[in-house]
Amino acid sequence: MNPTPERKKSKRSKKAVAGITAGSLAVLLAGVAALDAYDVFPELPGILTTEPAIEVQDVLSPHAQGKDVPAPASALDDSAPVPTAIPDEVDKVLSDAKVKGFGIEIRDGLSDDILYAKNENKPRTPASVTKVLTGSAALLTIGGEKRLSTTTQFDPATSTVTLQGGGDSLLGAGESQPGAVNGHAGLATLAQQTAESLKSQNVAEVALDLDTSRYSGKDFSPGWERVDIAKGVITPIQPLMIDTGYVGSKDKEWRGRSEHPAKDAFAVFTKELKAAGITVSKDPQPADATDATGDEAKPTELAEVESATISEIVEYALVHSDNVVAEVLGNEVAIAQGEPGSLEAGPQAVLDALSDTVDLGQTHLEDTSGLSYDNQISPHDLTTILQASVVADDSLSDLIAAMPVGGLTGTLTDRFTKDRNAAGAVHAKTGTLSTVTSLAGGVLDADGRYLVFTLQIDDVDKDKILEARKTVDDIVAALANCGCR
Repeated sequence: MNPTPERKKSKRSKKAVAGITAGSLAVLLAGVAALDAYDVFPELPGILTTEPAIEVQDVLSPHAQGKDVPAPASALDDSAPVPTAIPDEVDKVLSDAKVKGFGIEIRDGLSDDILYAKNENKPRTPASVTKVLTGSAALLTIGGEKRLSTTTQFDPATSTVTLQGGGDSLLGAGESQPGAVNGHAGLATLAQQTAESLKSQNVAEVALDLDTSRYSGKDFSPGWERVDIAKGVITPIQPLMIDTGYVGSKDKEWRGRSEHPAKDAFAVFTKELKAAGITVSKDPQPADATDATGDEAKPTELAEVESATISEIVEYALVHSDNVVAEVLGNEVAIAQGEPGSLEAGPQAVLDALSDTVDLGQTHLEDTSGLSYDNQISPHDLTTILQASVVADDSLSDLIAAMPVGGLTGTLTDRFTKDRNAAGAVHAKTGTLSTVTSLAGGVLDADGRYLVFTLQIDDVDKDKILEARKTVDDIVAALANCGCR
């Protein structure tokens, strides 16, 4: 199908850079995926984006049904033929499925040529595919190597230690784990470092305070249901929380989330500071409130722990389809653009961050996680962002590599498992609500050409959601098997 002249293409320069690397794919394959429950079990009632943990076998390189699958970086070879008969393959699947309310766009990853498109300019409810926009905006505005800091400040005039939230929703309760994303920074480590700094100043007794002023406004969107907190779908969005606000043992298949995640984290820090030998009281003796010059001493930083990188956090949000991490990233995108860190500012900040990549004039976001049915994104705009990431030479190049891998990780663990060409070759973000199924990402075809795609169906009868998902998977599998010339 020939593209119409008015269709928008990426505004970014097309530098032939392998944005999807074998190394980043290997990292992705080695994890344990916690899945979007509704993406795994669409028959469940209501909006769900929580996760039972599913073990993924560690592999040194991508494998599918015993066959080596090239990492996507090797697909960025312009000598591989561009498929020309994709319309025949896709139309056959659509004809057999008889789906309604769908939009599709498929492009060549390198040339940006549109290979197939139907209803591609109509905005539709994307569900968790919204996280593609959020992750892209975070990579572009915050930067892939940036880390989020959780700190303690000390005011000698009042002997008060303030725990300051810096946007890390993946704090650990124990010691920092440098090799992890969730738990990379630990509150026990922060407490130990804080205690050491206090003792070096001969301070043994302090009051404690909590600072969550990094985020402002409401911490829970009016469009969300508070009952979903207990279901583990979402939590109040605050700049300090342990394990994205989950409560209960990690051994449980399902866990709820906290109504007050920052307060919970503060309680853990208090306990750890006491264990490190510091007395916590409401009315401590003032410390020496003057500095070396005799002037009044000002509050100073005592200790700091840093999160994993933004690239790693984006990957966590995409693979685990984690709503909390996505909403926190939305707030951080707003802050990076000089706006308040808030649920009100986050959605528009995400759109503004992507304005140099694609004209998102028809796109509307109510949140940055995809929980809202009122989010509206067209397949064309989503595919434009995906293609830009393939040829990017900056942090955006991490985007597709950070997505779940067909048959292996995240919300694609149980999909494409029976197709030897699709398993391991599909990298895509899933999206599912009770009447919506979406998939957006990239796939290596049978001839070694890398394609990007967005498939959205947002008018599905609730009892037909599995059939609609199968249609989406059949189209992507057809692309993976396509030597379509």
